Amino acid sequence: MTLPPAPDRGSIQTSAILLIVLGFLCGGWIPTIFGIIALVQMESDPRSARTMNKVGWIVFCVIVGLVILGILAYFVFGIAILGIFGIAASTG
Repeated sequence: MTLPPAPDRGSIQTSAILLIVLGFLCGGWIPTIFGIIALVQMESDPRSARTMNKVGWIVFCVIVGLVILGILAYFVFGIAILGIFGIAASTG
């Protein structure tokens, strides 16, 4: 049984650095930690580094999605509450 070729280290390194920067700026600490782990493991185990990189990007996307949902919920509930109180104030 032959093993698949090792992943390209340059692409793993670029992706891990982007994950660290974007994770730090807008995704929280968890994606940043996964990016750092991917950079550290890149020399000894590139397959594990690629896995850490993928997991970090998935966590980053989940966090960004939750933030967007939270912002949308904030505005929807804010408009609904203003509508309810606006109707109550105009009738009362």
